[in-house]
Amino acid sequence: MISFIVPSHNYGYLLSNCILSILKNDKKFVKEILVVNDASEDNTDLVIRKLRKKSKKIKYFKKNFRNLAKTVNFGVLKTKGNVICKIDPDDSIKKIFAKKVSEFYLKSNADFVYSNIIVNDTEKGKRYVKKQYVSPIFKKFIYPHGSGCIFKKKLWKKVGGFNQNSFYQDDYDFWLKVNKLSNIKIHYLNEALYIYNKHGNNMSNNKIKKNLAKIKIFLINLFKR
Repeated sequence: MISFIVPSHNYGYLLSNCILSILKNDKKFVKEILVVNDASEDNTDLVIRKLRKKSKKIKYFKKNFRNLAKTVNFGVLKTKGNVICKIDPDDSIKKIFAKKVSEFYLKSNADFVYSNIIVNDTEKGKRYVKKQYVSPIFKKFIYPHGSGCIFKKKLWKKVGGFNQNSFYQDDYDFWLKVNKLSNIKIHYLNEALYIYNKHGNNMSNNKIKKNLAKIKIFLINLFKR
């Protein structure tokens, strides 16, 4: 049912853990796994070659975008399913993720579903659940972790995909564009099913650039109809 997209740039050393966590899910809820290798210079090719022997659902693409949003958009275009989920290559999901999220999605008839996440802080040696419920009052300022959400492919088309002009905070931009639409059902699943591995190589670690990008995206979406 779910088309998983895994965009990766030099994450070959963590990719196996990510892909295997998806393969441990109930097969009937996993339609396909698209790995998009964006200009990696590591052992990603070798890792994927071994993983593809485990499942025909793994599809592999090599591009030279050097742009995360463009990589994800390319992956969405290549999907054959109608329900999309982006998974970061250094993260993973629980083996009940696909079943739980799919059943909730079907029951709620949602366009966009997000849930809680498990934060695995390897530097501090901590592991905890982060609640992600966003009140409608604060939806312009607070948003859920972009990866691990599921959304309809037609919703992605309607908002024009992820912002390829933004190196940071493309998930925030996507969230704001989705919330601008009328008659869109955004639902929150109060369960922790996505495992976010926080470490020194996370793209989001540059707080200054991250916050400046967030302000810029907020202002653009504020005045854009």
